Amino acid sequence: MMRINDAEDVQYLLKKTGRVLNPNQRIVVMLYASSEQRPDGTVMIKASELAATAGMTPPVFSRTRKELVAVGWMEETGSVGSVKLYRLAPQIFEDRGPAGRHLRAVGS
Repeated sequence: MMRINDAEDVQYLLKKTGRVLNPNQRIVVMLYASSEQRPDGTVMIKASELAATAGMTPPVFSRTRKELVAVGWMEETGSVGSVKLYRLAPQIFEDRGPAGRHLRAVGS
């Protein structure tokens, strides 16, 4: 799970994504990090709902998410019917120490 738990996590993600990702990509990363997740980090919320939360149209949200998959920030974790599921790529957060894929070490 790569979930935002406090202000320190927000600051970490802002620094980690700054000058690396474009503004829409940063919004999608922050949105996935702050959304409810399964234990493996997969977000089960519909893309249309995530797009509305981010203030993006569904096509812009989908394109941005595909860009993040292409550059290794996100990964597809499966599907439910025709709906693909995604999570933030765990290796992005390895620099957070022994917790590795966790933004902060929290009971999983």
